[in-house]
Amino acid sequence: MTRFRPVSAFHTLLAAGIVAGALAAPAFGDCVRVRGVDGYSVIDDRHVVLNGGVSRHYLVTTRQQCRGLRFGVRVATSIDGPRTICSPGFEYIMPDDGMRCGVDTIEEVESIEAAEQIVAERVAAEEAARENGAD
Repeated sequence: MTRFRPVSAFHTLLAAGIVAGALAAPAFGDCVRVRGVDGYSVIDDRHVVLNGGVSRHYLVTTRQQCRGLRFGVRVATSIDGPRTICSPGFEYIMPDDGMRCGVDTIEEVESIEAAEQIVAERVAAEEAARENGAD
């Protein structure tokens, strides 16, 4: 897993080409409130955890594989400031290779480790479903 922890605040992120924005607790239903991202962790080529401080973490799942995501040093996002996102259909993650990867879901998680566990469980369930469907 690639981890990025910025050395300085907002201006360094912006200068590095990372659009600042972080997700806070959902405002209502499946909506999330965007504020200021101060870091992220790449889990695999479909999953990124955005960090909003030490206690807020949001698992972002892309609609399809995003090959450059796995090895990207920098990640940009369309989330560009304070707002509430109820449907992430127009949002995207963009790794160093410049390919825009559409966001399928954004969900609050307790920690990076919890996000990794969720992803592992979902991958195992998808593999089991494929195996059962192939029989």
